[in-house]
Amino acid sequence: MRSEFHGASLRTRIRQGVFLAVFMTVGRLVVGLASARGASITEILVLFGAVSSGGATGGVTYYVTDPLRAAGGWRKTLANVLSLLVYCFVTLLVFGVVWWATHGSLFE
Repeated sequence: MRSEFHGASLRTRIRQGVFLAVFMTVGRLVVGLASARGASITEILVLFGAVSSGGATGGVTYYVTDPLRAAGGWRKTLANVLSLLVYCFVTLLVFGVVWWATHGSLFE
């Protein structure tokens, strides 16, 4: 459902969040290919899972904060910072859950 505030649907914002997060991660892996050589496929899958989850949640936050962004000024800044913080928090949370579930063995 689109309203006067939303320039795109919630589904579109989620896809954008996931795409941007995965695109930046792939870019980083390509540029720093030497650092990814020692990574197992499981570690790379956890990385993509974490950034995709963070990106999707950041996209939802971006969608929800559209009214603040439309208001402009400090509210726009607050909405953008909040979206970024939610992305970071969820990404780190996924890494934390994986670490907890594997008792840290995946990251050794």
